[in-house]
Amino acid sequence: MKVDLKDRRIVIGVAVAVVVLVGLAIGRSAQDAGPGRLDDGAERACTAFAAGYADAGTKTARLSLADEVGKRAADSGNARIAERATALGRSANETATAWKADATAFTQACRDAGWSSTG
Repeated sequence: MKVDLKDRRIVIGVAVAVVVLVGLAIGRSAQDAGPGRLDDGAERACTAFAAGYADAGTKTARLSLADEVGKRAADSGNARIAERATALGRSANETATAWKADATAFTQACRDAGWSSTG
């Protein structure tokens, strides 16, 4: 069976498209690292946040808490918790709505990693 040049180009084009799609799928799954593990830095960040959240009603208090949590999260190898701590720092000086949304996301990242307020 003889394959002409046009058919060969189609086959090569389809093969290239498949390789690109597989590469994108692998790259995307590598970026979504999941919850990560709860190492000492992550546990300290989560615990500090839980202990101080109720008292962080003003922008000054939120900034102070976000700074403490960020420092503790920096000692963690958990990228998701570190990212959520950075977001807390950004929203600490914003509206209460933004702060609460990032607080909820940070708390969820802690729980997803295995942290519990009951120890």
